[in-house]
Amino acid sequence: MSDKNSYEKAFSINVRRLRKKHNLTQKSLADDIGYSEKTVSKWETEGSVPSIEALFRIANIFRVSIVELFRCDEAIYYLGIDGGGTKTEFDLSDPEGNIVCRIFMDGCNPNAVGIEQTKRIIEDGIIQACKDVPLSSVVVYAGIAGCATGSYADEIKSMLKKMSFAACDVGSDNNNIVAAGLGEGEGITMILGTGICSYVVKKEETRRIAGWGYLFDNGGSAFHIGRDAINAYFSAYDGTGEETTLVQRIKQTFSDSNAEFLKYLYSGGNKLVSSYAMCVFDEAEKGDKVSITILKKHIAEIAKLIRASLSHFSDYKESIPIILGGGLTNQALLLPYLLDELGDDTKRCKIQILDVPPVNGALELAKSLWRKRNNNE
Repeated sequence: MSDKNSYEKAFSINVRRLRKKHNLTQKSLADDIGYSEKTVSKWETEGSVPSIEALFRIANIFRVSIVELFRCDEAIYYLGIDGGGTKTEFDLSDPEGNIVCRIFMDGCNPNAVGIEQTKRIIEDGIIQACKDVPLSSVVVYAGIAGCATGSYADEIKSMLKKMSFAACDVGSDNNNIVAAGLGEGEGITMILGTGICSYVVKKEETRRIAGWGYLFDNGGSAFHIGRDAINAYFSAYDGTGEETTLVQRIKQTFSDSNAEFLKYLYSGGNKLVSSYAMCVFDEAEKGDKVSITILKKHIAEIAKLIRASLSHFSDYKESIPIILGGGLTNQALLLPYLLDELGDDTKRCKIQILDVPPVNGALELAKSLWRKRNNNE
């Protein structure tokens, strides 16, 4: 089929779909734009395309862009965005479900980088990921850390709407993990990355536990573990702590004075501080007692949040699935330390590390968004 015929067919389908959505008859649409009912019928059945003047009138009545009138639903692509504190992943899937482009950008949590930088990162990633696909043929779901509350999600969604996607929505990055790990089921999800957050997912409620940001959470995240590692270094320097292999490991990351090191840390922000969490895991595996103490402290905080989450399933007899996602889940010590800390509480739940990228959940949410949109129409 030629491009011309494809556009004519798409126009025919879209005019009929939009007319029905707005509860208009062919005659009432014809009257509104100054054409005959027979002409409108011809557009919808034979795929002929009206003049540019008529196209503007039709687009105005349906409150869509002219691009929307020619969008081909048979060639819809799906863009999933998973935005965390450390990195943002963009996966574009074709109509058959094949990933045709994957882009990684810096972390885009607006609480860490500011909403304007968040929007720049998302826009740049979209432009790169969708460079060969018209945005009018793309459905996007963006799960972004820091967008569970406040106006951030609305600001990002407003930006996406201006880009003329076929459909778009924005939510928390935890929504990605829920979709990827639990699907339509009930259970608990937990993000263990730069930040930390737990969600209770039940049919009658979704409840957030922790995830209030590094200033207010008690620990358990890569940021908090990294912060304690750096604190151990400075404590050893001023004599309030002891020098262990963790301190020596941190020394290897810089060669300047402590004043310059502090300047470097503050300029690097949450992402840089979080990177020192890996030093703690590595040295704990080697038996460094300070690293083990730090790790157990934060594992205890994670276990505390899990117990708080489990309390919402007190009337459930079956084992509650708990899905863990985020960068810390790649650390070998995390799960055995956590299971040991939870003790008998492990009998009430089934803990699993998310075995697919969280962005897969964003893709599923994009597909669900499109299905719901078409069902409503």
